Amino acid sequence: MPQDHPKKEAKEVNFFTEYGDANRYKILEVVGRGSYGVVCSAIDMQTGEKVAIKRIHDIFDHASDAIRILREVKLLRLLRHPDIVDIKRIMLPPSKKEFRDIYVVFELMESDLHQVIKANDDLTREHHQFFLYQMLRALKFMHTANVYHRDLKPKNILANANCKLKICDFGLARVAFSDTPTTVFWTDYVATRWYRAPELCGSFCSKYTPAIDIWSVGCIFAEVLMGKPLFPGKSVAHQLDLITDLLGTPSLETIAGVRNEKVRKYLTEMKKKSAVPFSQRFPKADPTAIRLLERLLAFNPKDRPSAVEALADPYFKGLAKVEREPSCQPISRSEFEFERQKLTKDDVRELLYREILEYHPQIREDYLNGTETTKLHYPSLLSLSALQAILKANSPSTRRITVKAHLFYL
Repeated sequence: MPQDHPKKEAKEVNFFTEYGDANRYKILEVVGRGSYGVVCSAIDMQTGEKVAIKRIHDIFDHASDAIRILREVKLLRLLRHPDIVDIKRIMLPPSKKEFRDIYVVFELMESDLHQVIKANDDLTREHHQFFLYQMLRALKFMHTANVYHRDLKPKNILANANCKLKICDFGLARVAFSDTPTTVFWTDYVATRWYRAPELCGSFCSKYTPAIDIWSVGCIFAEVLMGKPLFPGKSVAHQLDLITDLLGTPSLETIAGVRNEKVRKYLTEMKKKSAVPFSQRFPKADPTAIRLLERLLAFNPKDRPSAVEALADPYFKGLAKVEREPSCQPISRSEFEFERQKLTKDDVRELLYREILEYHPQIREDYLNGTETTKLHYPSLLSLSALQAILKANSPSTRRITVKAHLFYL
C-alpha cells in the first residue's frame, strides 16, 4: 500500500492548484490537516492580507456532511461579529453541477485557545478576564439570534498573539425557532464530553437551552484558570463523578430534570457528596472570577446566567460596555427551511452553490435572473512542484504565544 501515497498526494496537489481563483492567492504553508482536507495560510494578492484557505473535499459523499457544511457557512455569513471567525469569501466552483470540493477563505488566526493554555503558564488575571469577556460577548450575539453552538471547547476558539479570540466550527450549531418543540431530537450531537453540560450527558434527546453553551464556556474558563481541563471524563459515568465531586450531589428536583433514565438513576443512587468551595479548587484566581464561575457551572441549567446577565457581572467592571456588546436579530426560518426537508445530493449542491454566490454578487444576480453564461477557468498561481513541497512539509510546530492583553483592541 505505501506505493499509493505519492499518487494520492500528486492528485491532491493537482486538484488544489486547478480549482478556484488560485491566482489571487500566494500559498505560504499548510497550517492544518484533518478528515475534511487541508488548511493553508496564504496572502491575498489583491488586499495584501494574510488569510487561511480551508479546502473541504468530497463534500457530497455523505449527505449529513454536506448539510453540516451548508449549515456552517450559512451561519457564519449570518453571524458577523468581532468574536466569531469571519468568512471573507468562498471560491467560485468551475462547474455548479459537478463540483465536489470547496475552498473557504477565512481571516487568518495564529493559534487556538487550547494551544494558548498549553503553551502559557503565566496568564495574568487580565488575560483571564479578557478571554471570558470575548467568549460571553460572542454567546450574547449568537443566543439573541437563537443559535446554539453546541460544541464549544478550547480548540474551537481561535486566538491571536494580541489575545483576540474568535469562536469557530459551527458544524454542530443549530437555530432554535419559536415554534420548535421544546424537546428536540438532534441525533448528531457529538460534542466533546469534557465540555458537555450535565443535562446532556448520556442523552441525545434533551430540552436544549442556551445554558448548554454557558456551561461549556464555564468549563473553558476553568481550564484557562487552572491550565488543564476541569472535567476530563473518560466515560459518561466518570464525567458525572468529576462534576459532582466539585459541585456536590444535585438535588432531587434537579435530577428529575435530566431526561435520560439511566443518568437519573445513576445520580439518584450516587453516594451523597458535598460541594467543594471553588476558592479551594482555584486558590490563585480573582475572587470575583470564582463567583462568576460558580454561576456558569451551576448543575441545574435554570440556575446559570444568560450571556447578557454574565456580562453584567461585577467581574467585568471597567471592561464591559453595553454599546460594544451587540445583540443580533433572530435568524429567519426561511434561511433554514432545508433542515425540515428531505434533500437529495443535487438539492444540497444547489443550496451550497447559492450560498457560495453570496460572495460573488454580480454572478449571483445573473444566476437568479437566468443570465449566467460565464464559463470560469482559473490559472494556477504555484507550480505543482512548489505545492508538493508545501504539502510534504510538516505542519509548523506550536509556538509559544507571547500574550499581551490589548483591551483597547475592542
